[in-house]
Amino acid sequence: MSSLRVEPVVTDSFGIEPSLRDDTLSIKLSGTGDMAAAPPLGICLKALQAEVLRLSISVVEFDVRALYFLNSSCLKGFISFICGLGGQGMKSKVVFITDARLGWQRRSLAALERMSPDLVSIADA
Repeated sequence: MSSLRVEPVVTDSFGIEPSLRDDTLSIKLSGTGDMAAAPPLGICLKALQAEVLRLSISVVEFDVRALYFLNSSCLKGFISFICGLGGQGMKSKVVFITDARLGWQRRSLAALERMSPDLVSIADA
């Protein structure tokens, strides 16, 4: 499998760390997903979508355990990512790994799971 062509994103308050192992693309998100994080997240998600297609990735894991806030603009980025995969016929599974102690994570991401139950799941760690 080819190497990943998406670089990590690091700002003062937000981070995205993608990695590839076998046919699973793992993305660790950290910090605060606020208005300042929405543009870099959107750009990165678009690049990750292209990588999922290029590499025929079967599982995309978003580890949000170190994320302490996620606004609606960032959620919209995830919606675009998931719809983009589905629209291109990809059957990749999208898994969000949450911190069970941070109940807002599961509640916020539940809308994505309801939107696309065949593709999206949430796992508490």
